[in-house]
Amino acid sequence: MADQLLQGMDLTYIRTEVRKALPDKVSIQRRTWTGDGQGGFAEGWSNVYQDIAARFTSTGGSESVAENRREAQMDFTLTLGYDQSIEATDRVVHTSGTYEVQTVDTGKSWSTSKRCQVRLL
Repeated sequence: MADQLLQGMDLTYIRTEVRKALPDKVSIQRRTWTGDGQGGFAEGWSNVYQDIAARFTSTGGSESVAENRREAQMDFTLTLGYDQSIEATDRVVHTSGTYEVQTVDTGKSWSTSKRCQVRLL
């Protein structure tokens, strides 16, 4: 009975519907290293995917005080299409800001989306 839970095109249909619920557009950036001309390297970021459908959901935040400075961190869950490539070392750029990917939730059976925990930089 369990092997008949999703049949034929059911999973494809669900994945298509999930993509319709991703109202935002983001770019995914990956770290690059280029020679600085003096034997060292300079870190940079390069877009590897652009105009990717996504959805941000706030998961809270925290505040801390260090060296008489108050710092706030805002965390979000980023939802992408199930087959979108993204790594825990990537950054995500959205009109609301740039986010650092903290974790990527992968390895689920019958995956209909990919979720990442991201933090606003």
